[in-house]
Amino acid sequence: MTFEIESYPDQIDSLITKYPVVFKNLDTTMFHSLPSGWYWIADKLCADLTPILEEALKANPDTPEEPLFSVLQIKEKFGGLRFYYMMNTNNDDLYRKVQSLVDHAEDASYETCQVTGKPGVLSKHRSHYMTLCEESRKSMDYKAIDNGHEKSH
Repeated sequence: MTFEIESYPDQIDSLITKYPVVFKNLDTTMFHSLPSGWYWIADKLCADLTPILEEALKANPDTPEEPLFSVLQIKEKFGGLRFYYMMNTNNDDLYRKVQSLVDHAEDASYETCQVTGKPGVLSKHRSHYMTLCEESRKSMDYKAIDNGHEKSH
């Protein structure tokens, strides 16, 4: 896989354009931030969500007052991707499918450098956490952590 992160100067805008069904009810009052290295994780999540949401909307069209799906916020927190959303559905199967995809994307972020998109590990510098590849970790003076403890090497 090649990484063309530079071609997406604003990660969120690129996803909004590419996946309108996912972002049609985006909460624009919240701060959104997607680290460049996680663009492909978020892109895959949105690609996987699109057909599920399209099918659900065919069965039950949403209204502005009661949207089926709304992205509330996308950001990095404690070294991991957070994809906060709200769903208005009584369909437990639909909810579980969506939650499973979001969980998978968030889990993948802890194995992917948020700077480069290469394989990474959760790392810490003072009280700040990031998931970084070895090269980024060393250049930023972060220490890899294992089960909450800094690794000595």
